[in-house]
Amino acid sequence: MQAYLTFLKKLEQGQVAPVYLFFGEEDYLRRQAVSELSRRLLQEESAQFNCDLVDGEETSLEKVVSLAGAPPFLSSRRLVVVRHAPYFAGRGKKAAAAASPAEEETKETLSSGEKTLLAYLQNPAATTCLVFETGHPVDQRKKLFKAVQKAGQAVEFTCLKNEELNRWLLKQAGRAGKKIAPATAELIIRRVGRSMSLLNSELEKLIAYTGERAVITKEDVQQVTVRLVEESIFAVVDALGERRAKKALAGVRDLVFAGEPPPAILAMIARQFRLLLQAKELAARGAVQPAQISKELGVPPFVGKKILAQSSNFSFEQLAKALKYLLDLDVAIKTGKQDFYPAVEKLVLSLLAC
Repeated sequence: MQAYLTFLKKLEQGQVAPVYLFFGEEDYLRRQAVSELSRRLLQEESAQFNCDLVDGEETSLEKVVSLAGAPPFLSSRRLVVVRHAPYFAGRGKKAAAAASPAEEETKETLSSGEKTLLAYLQNPAATTCLVFETGHPVDQRKKLFKAVQKAGQAVEFTCLKNEELNRWLLKQAGRAGKKIAPATAELIIRRVGRSMSLLNSELEKLIAYTGERAVITKEDVQQVTVRLVEESIFAVVDALGERRAKKALAGVRDLVFAGEPPPAILAMIARQFRLLLQAKELAARGAVQPAQISKELGVPPFVGKKILAQSSNFSFEQLAKALKYLLDLDVAIKTGKQDFYPAVEKLVLSLLAC
C-alpha cells in the first residue's frame, strides 16, 4: 500500500512521470493507479482522442512507441496504457542463476522492438504518459527496466498484509457511510481471500445488502459472501503451471486461512489435476473447443475454458506424476507421517521439478 500512497502523493504534487511500469501481484492497486492517471491527465471532452489502451501480448513495441510519440488532440497530455506488458519478464531462474549481473548485462540481446523502445525512453515525449502494466514478475536487471526507472518510475504493487487489508476495508466502508468492526472485516478476509478486487466486490454487495442500516455485521458477511474456493484452486494450479512456487504456496495458505480443511484442499487440487489430464486427453483426440470439453467433463462452460487453457501448461507425464504425488501425500498426512503444509511445500517443489 505504501508504494501506491507514495505514487498518489507525487501526483498530488504535480509530479507526473513520462513513463511508468506498474507491476506486482495486486491487480486492484495497479488498476487504481491507472485510473488516477486517467482522471488527472485527461479531459472528458477529448479523452477518447487522447487515450490508447492496448494489450502488450498482441501489440508490437514499434506500435507502442508510435502511439506514445503521437501529439495530443485538443489537450495538453496523452495517456497510453499497455496492459499485460511482457517486455520486462526474466529469462528463467536457471539461466539467471548461472550468470553474474555483469554477464547478464553483457549477454542480454535486444529485439528490434526493444531497441526502438529503449531509444524512445532516452527522450520520451513530454506530452505523453506511457504506462506499462503487468501482474507477472519482472527482471530488474534488464536494460528496459533500468531505462524505465531512469526516465520515469517503476512501481511494485505487492499483496497487502491482513492488517493493512483490515484497515482498508474499514476505510472503504466508512466512505460509504457504513461501520464495520475489525473482527467483521477479518471474517470477510478469511472468507474471500486477500485479493483487493474480490474484497472490494464483496464489500459493495454488503453495502447494498444492508441498505440504510449503518453497521455491517458478521451475520451479514455470512449471509452475503461466498467462499471462492474454486477460484483459489484455479489460481494455485495456474501458479504451478507458470512455475511460480511462491504464488502457489501463498494460494494454499489463503485456503487454510479461509478455514478449508487440509484434506479438502488436497482433494480439490487432485480433482483439478484429474480434470486437466482428462481435458488434455480429449484435446489430443481432437476435442479442442471449450464447449466440447465442458460437456465431456460435466462442468460449466467457463470452467471448461479455464481447464483447457491450464492443461496446455503441463505434459501428460507431469499430470500423471502430479496425481501420484497427491495420492502419496494424502496417505502420508492421514497416517501422520507428514504435516500438511511442509508436505505441500514438498509437493509443489516436486511438481515444479517434473
